[in-house]
Amino acid sequence: MQRISTGSLDKIAAAEYTEHFSDLPHIFLVGNLLRACPHPFFRDHRLEIILCEYTAGSHGQYHWHPNVTEYEYVIEGSLTYREAETGHVTVFRVGDLATVPALRCVERRVDEYCRTLAIKVPSHDVKIHCRDCSRECAQRLEPLKESA
Repeated sequence: MQRISTGSLDKIAAAEYTEHFSDLPHIFLVGNLLRACPHPFFRDHRLEIILCEYTAGSHGQYHWHPNVTEYEYVIEGSLTYREAETGHVTVFRVGDLATVPALRCVERRVDEYCRTLAIKVPSHDVKIHCRDCSRECAQRLEPLKESA
């Protein structure tokens, strides 16, 4: 549900989106969103601003973005990222800022409840998972999907 800017100070109140955390781990408040969104957001192609709420075990899949750098600030709890290429593991705790450059393949691990504020620059939804990745990788979880 796109919120149109008035050209003045605009607001999306917490009460307008917090109820959606029960169904969604990611609340996109700003971005060039292409999928339907049940809560208000401001459209902006320059960046995405996402509130994330993860329960223990809400691990992500290995993935990378061709053109997007991600920044993630930990508000509560902690989360871990593992790099596919090196296997290097970094734990981020309250107050830490994670940065994941474009092209870097990572897996998110969540061992305890965690809330973060993520910013993606620019706003672009292309995400490459194992099945679509042609890179050689020891971390591959799915075989490469063959083209038709």
